[in-house]
Amino acid sequence: MHDQPRGPLSIPDEVIQFEPGRPSAAWHLLLDASGARAFSHAQLIGHLQDIYGLDTRWASTLAVRYEAACGIEREVTVPADLVAAMIFKATARQRFEQLARPEQRSLLVWLDQAADAQERNARINDLLDRLQRGDPI
Repeated sequence: MHDQPRGPLSIPDEVIQFEPGRPSAAWHLLLDASGARAFSHAQLIGHLQDIYGLDTRWASTLAVRYEAACGIEREVTVPADLVAAMIFKATARQRFEQLARPEQRSLLVWLDQAADAQERNARINDLLDRLQRGDPI
């Protein structure tokens, strides 16, 4: 059985405070003070890595959470393997497209955090099945 789709938006703030060392609100204040609302997504991740020494996983997590909290709606690039998997699952594709961009990005980060290609494929299949059935994401 695969773990349920989850991503940066589903992580409790207690975990955010424990792992990267500050609650979300404190990270948002630091990022606002840095002018991060004007950063691209990649610049935001780079800033978190360079200035605060976060690894890619936590920098990506905080970037997605920050963008969602600020209402920043950036274009989301869906990876080719997910696009290919959605070709014959129109309901899943439509439901994915209806998600808010921060939710889409959160799910893509969850896919990217798979340990290997086999786990990534399993996560893609699980995600599409959940979308197809209309399960909560």
